Amino acid sequence: MGGKTVSRQELYDEIWTISASKAAEKYEISYARFLKICRENSIPIPPSGYWTKLQCGKPVEKTPLPASKIDVVVLDPEKGKPKETDEIIAQQAVIVPDEEKIGLEIRYEGQTQRYNRETLYQEVWEEPMTVVSKRYGMSDNGLRKICRKLDVPFPPAGYWAKVRAGKSVSKPALPKVKTPPNEDKPKTGERRKLHVEETALSFLKEEDRRKIVDAASKLRVAGPGAKLHKDIASQKEKCESWLERQKERGQRYGRYVEEVPVLAADISKESYGRAFHILDALLKGMLPFGASVTYQFHFQVNGEDVPFSMSESKDQIPHTVTQEEKLALLKYEEAKRKNSWASKPNIPKWEHPWNGRLTLTINGKYKFMDCKSYSLEDRIGEIMIAFYEASYAVRLQRLEAEEKRRKEEEERRKAEEIRARYNKEIDYTGGLINAAEDYDTACKLRAYIAAVKASGQKSEDWIEWANAKADWFDPTIHAEDPYFGVRQHAKSADSKMPKRKGYW
Repeated sequence: MGGKTVSRQELYDEIWTISASKAAEKYEISYARFLKICRENSIPIPPSGYWTKLQCGKPVEKTPLPASKIDVVVLDPEKGKPKETDEIIAQQAVIVPDEEKIGLEIRYEGQTQRYNRETLYQEVWEEPMTVVSKRYGMSDNGLRKICRKLDVPFPPAGYWAKVRAGKSVSKPALPKVKTPPNEDKPKTGERRKLHVEETALSFLKEEDRRKIVDAASKLRVAGPGAKLHKDIASQKEKCESWLERQKERGQRYGRYVEEVPVLAADISKESYGRAFHILDALLKGMLPFGASVTYQFHFQVNGEDVPFSMSESKDQIPHTVTQEEKLALLKYEEAKRKNSWASKPNIPKWEHPWNGRLTLTINGKYKFMDCKSYSLEDRIGEIMIAFYEASYAVRLQRLEAEEKRRKEEEERRKAEEIRARYNKEIDYTGGLINAAEDYDTACKLRAYIAAVKASGQKSEDWIEWANAKADWFDPTIHAEDPYFGVRQHAKSADSKMPKRKGYW
């Protein structure tokens, strides 16, 4: 493989100077591949929180480069496009051979149309395929493909001609559905092997990482009837109680809108048991490592608040018109014929029943869902590891937000200091001007006193009194007057000029 070469010491210095992720970017290698190369060549990398501590001026410890016979490191990238470091952890944490490859099935509501076999069977034998296909918004050939895929028998060519001619025809029964493995019911016993990539949980100490991986590999979901953890059981009771209150309210309207408990409206009541047993298994698996449930019904994992959500998808099937809806439609048509006003009944075209397929989303982007290859119970260990990966992502986001707030606070503090200093300068400058005006007044008084003294117009007592007043104005002397006290030279002329006193 024609990879780049670099000395082991040089690579070590770069990692501890610019970080491992930037070094990987420099050499155009994916971060996961770069970490593997470092481990293979015994090159230590900075631990979690190292760069944050360094930016905050806190003491950090640099792991020395251990001795090795390797002097030159070959940086050979893996084939294919390097993965981004913020790629979904759940996808990174699953490496499966092609023969048993299952991956994560990310499906969005409305993207895949689902069909009810029994309904479809009844429809294609009651009306021609060209009529039924229009209800599903497709061609008759497209609907035939769907029927073959779902193993739904449909009338052969010439069937409807024989019916119109009154000839006898045969109608095969709907065969039982061929349920693929893991599709019938979620398994809670044997499951496939836990797949964890080498870079998973790399932010933990190796001993802690081994403990968590070992616990995840042994994790199982308890069957129906098993006792739930008190926090999980409490949330389940809240959801069930909320559902009961919704039934009691019926169609009543009011201003009060009750807060919906987490998970209550996102899954059907029939799926409550399964959903909360999955969450119970995850919590109990992480409890030995300090996990807990927050008041918002998040999981506190590795010291971080990790939010999650669980939802159940729905099928889309044609709506079966009820007897009441038929009567309402007849009344509407009758009113139209009589030219009377009437409101057309709102009859939905589709129904969307819950289908039991659950999706668990961790921190908004690590997503696991039931699919043909596996159920959530089969991946419970990998889901647990994804919670720890998500906790690290949450920690980085929190530290980044804290650092941003610290910088903003520092900028506000500096701006406040500058503002306060600016205002003080205004006050000092104004005081300087006011004092200079007092000094100018004192000089004018002394010049006037000298002229009066030379003319002999005033007595010596007056000359002495006038000189005292000049000294009172002079900020360089700062004399005290027996009546006016000490003059505040820095103040404005209006505020420091003596005022006449009135009668009490």
